[in-house]
Amino acid sequence: MQIWSTNSGWFQVFKYENNQFINPTNNKAISVDGKNDIEGQGVVVDGNQKRTDQRWKVVYLDQAKPIRTKGFNKEFGFHINRPFYIRSRLPMKRVAECHGANNVWLKRWRKNTNAQQWYFDEVTKTLKNNHWKSHSLDIQGNGGSTNIRCTTTNSRWWQLFKYQDAFVTNEKGKVLEV
Repeated sequence: MQIWSTNSGWFQVFKYENNQFINPTNNKAISVDGKNDIEGQGVVVDGNQKRTDQRWKVVYLDQAKPIRTKGFNKEFGFHINRPFYIRSRLPMKRVAECHGANNVWLKRWRKNTNAQQWYFDEVTKTLKNNHWKSHSLDIQGNGGSTNIRCTTTNSRWWQLFKYQDAFVTNEKGKVLEV
């Protein structure tokens, strides 16, 4: 979607009805490109087929619920914005550290080392690094071996983790092994 100066041309006029934004001239609806519900996905105009990706809800600012900045997220099993360490259960009890805004290494715990601290971000639903705040824990690779990285947040499935029964897993069932 591109935004231009207002000139009231037919291509800038939309009506909102039945949870859709429809251009009355060509009957096209505002849609999510490729019908993919992923962070950063494009918004386009497409033929009005009354699909789910063409349905929108208008939420006025005075009615929008504020995003929680603390408390416990039951669905994901983490406290919101509360720093924590991902500590191994191996004898040396080392922790996961984001190194150079990319690699995740097992390192000896060091007091007040932000690269070793993580927090659950309620907006993106990801585990963000407390030093590289624009980066989240990320699963990369497929096949036999899977790497854990610390990469730019995109909220895709490989960055969504839950904490349950002493395991950190992502929505595809991959267990974070530290």
